Amino acid sequence: MELVERFTRTWTAEASDTGDELLPSLLARAAARVLSADGAGLSLMSGPGLRLPLGASGEDAATAERLQFSIGEGPCFEAHQQGRPVTVTVEKLTERWPVLAGQHLGCTPFRAGISTPLRQGAERFGVLDLYFTSPEAPQGHDVIAAQLIAEVTAGVLLETLGPDAENGDAPADGVPAAWLDSPAIRRRRDVWVAVGMANLSLRQSSDDALATLRAHAYAEGCTLDELAHEVVAGGVDLEGLRADVET
Repeated sequence: MELVERFTRTWTAEASDTGDELLPSLLARAAARVLSADGAGLSLMSGPGLRLPLGASGEDAATAERLQFSIGEGPCFEAHQQGRPVTVTVEKLTERWPVLAGQHLGCTPFRAGISTPLRQGAERFGVLDLYFTSPEAPQGHDVIAAQLIAEVTAGVLLETLGPDAENGDAPADGVPAAWLDSPAIRRRRDVWVAVGMANLSLRQSSDDALATLRAHAYAEGCTLDELAHEVVAGGVDLEGLRADVET
């Protein structure tokens, strides 16, 4: 199919000039280009809270991902939970996720989008997010094209994990793909360290600790990634954090 061939040519043309850990960013840029999107991002998803950024076509797309993760809701979460593409317009974003809408519309140029699950057989393991600066709603053919590219993208990522990945097993040599240790993922790991620290200090469950950190990040006007970095670095008084959020 022509679309798939263009996508493959686009990302492989750059692959020889970059490290393996940047593969998801190459795929995101190629997806944006062939689907006429203004931005794209790839992420791993597991459960309602765990979202690891794999790569983005640019800083605006990376910002859009961080905002959804900071708020803890949005089209990427719904696409993963429901197992179907989710289209977004300004009106839908404002109606469904008003808190996210305020930040997304203020911090990014994007006004529409499509979030499409990445699959490993019947299991969903991630999301391809496409962003558009035009406020026009994505059409049916846009969604179909996004699903096709998401399928190919999932296959490329799984292939780099080795033949056992298709059966849901770990790589045979025990060595994870380089893109699982990208700078974006390393930064996101601070969140889970911060959750553990808040869990112990505040005597909260992990879910409650994550919710507390998210509320504090929103109150401070920063992303959850930024707050987590400060927590891990010792720059946040965890004992006073819950009181601040409640206030």
